[in-house]
Amino acid sequence: MTALVGPSGSGKSTLASLLARFHDVERGAIRIDGTDIRTLTPDELYAKVGFVFQDVQLVAGTVRENIALACPEATDDDVESAARDAQIHERILRLPNGYDTVLDTDTQLSGGEKQRLTIARALLADTPILILDEATAFADPESEYLVQQALGRLIDNRTVLVIAHRLHTIADADQIVVLDHGRVAETGTHTDLLANNGRYRRLWEGHRHEQSSVLAGGNL
Repeated sequence: MTALVGPSGSGKSTLASLLARFHDVERGAIRIDGTDIRTLTPDELYAKVGFVFQDVQLVAGTVRENIALACPEATDDDVESAARDAQIHERILRLPNGYDTVLDTDTQLSGGEKQRLTIARALLADTPILILDEATAFADPESEYLVQQALGRLIDNRTVLVIAHRLHTIADADQIVVLDHGRVAETGTHTDLLANNGRYRRLWEGHRHEQSSVLAGGNL
């Protein structure tokens, strides 16, 4: 897992969007297994690269159709297995029509529940590469726990690029890339970057201070 970190506006989302071909590079190339992604059709690219965005994208249709969006040929068992792994199956069963519930403005799903639906979609698509835009906050500790459990299933045995907003969630990443004004400022593991006493260490100390303030506020 590679994590992209940096202050707001540092280029994290822009860099990740290049892999998704929301934008194309002006110089050089991005390659997957040696192939320039600009030579791939959208279907070929998205068979290799999956996405879980912070801004959850659900489509007009049933829960089942949303989970199977990238795999319309998936069986009901496949869809339900992905939902179980994404920690959202039990919540779906409590909806008025279960997996056949139409998602609309009247469907009461929290942000964390919607994200778990998109995680189920990504699990079903089973792409070898995943771009994950980590959520900045959750409504409650249980929601965060369930999302983190689902993400643990999702990132297993994949190449993962995480746009990280909460540093404690990526401390175990194989590589951390620190961005600053669109440029790579530092790379390394969490331990190495703390020892460097550079930008990452300052970001980490600021994050810990923020976490301590939140905990202190909760104890008032």
